[in-house]
Amino acid sequence: MSVPNRFPDGSDGLDDLGLGGFDGLGGLGGLDDGGAGEWGTPAPRPGSPLPPFRPSLSLERTRFAAALPDGSTATVDVDHLSGRASLYRDGRHVRTADMPARFPVGRDRIEVAASRYGMQRIHLVGADGVERRLDPAPGTPEHRRAQLSRRHPRIGRVVAVVAVVVLVVNLSLLAPQVLETLTHLAFWADRFPPFVSPVDLPSWANTALTLAAALAGIERALTFRHHRLLDAETDGMSGVGA
Repeated sequence: MSVPNRFPDGSDGLDDLGLGGFDGLGGLGGLDDGGAGEWGTPAPRPGSPLPPFRPSLSLERTRFAAALPDGSTATVDVDHLSGRASLYRDGRHVRTADMPARFPVGRDRIEVAASRYGMQRIHLVGADGVERRLDPAPGTPEHRRAQLSRRHPRIGRVVAVVAVVVLVVNLSLLAPQVLETLTHLAFWADRFPPFVSPVDLPSWANTALTLAAALAGIERALTFRHHRLLDAETDGMSGVGA
């Protein structure tokens, strides 16, 4: 399937960095507006116009778009706070669902999944199985991060490398401490000798590492990068309270 990789305003699309399949992301969200769970705000009515994206809400929302084979434009508006996504077609609301969600668009479908740090998957999947990531709309954090890499590729690469280094250091320093804590629990300590961590950081250092890991997780989410081991800590942090 060949689909134009441009927004209606002519801005360039982004190279698809690629992600795994949609399976294993915890199931699919409901496809009916009435079954999308408890929301802080009501779902848009079918046919209502797509509201302008406000950059002031970029910590709460994001937006992606793609040109479809029939010439129409599909836009997905994501509300991170409520955990839902809304599909618009040619600027008119079609459907809202809890994430992860799958929106049919003709013979194709759009798959949407997010974590606390950003998008995990926002792909247009063709009937033939060919898929591509939707383009972030101007003003969104993903679009601004992509602009940084396009205009200043060296800086973009440095930021990406720093995020990886932060996560590697975090795993190296925090994992032994977590293991020590777990082996002091009754279910382990009553049967086996506890593990003694060679690393013993003060609480302020652990807090700083946790905050740095959160920022690194956001950076990797904005660039659609994910590794099961490397991002294990931020994946676990995303699951807290979910």
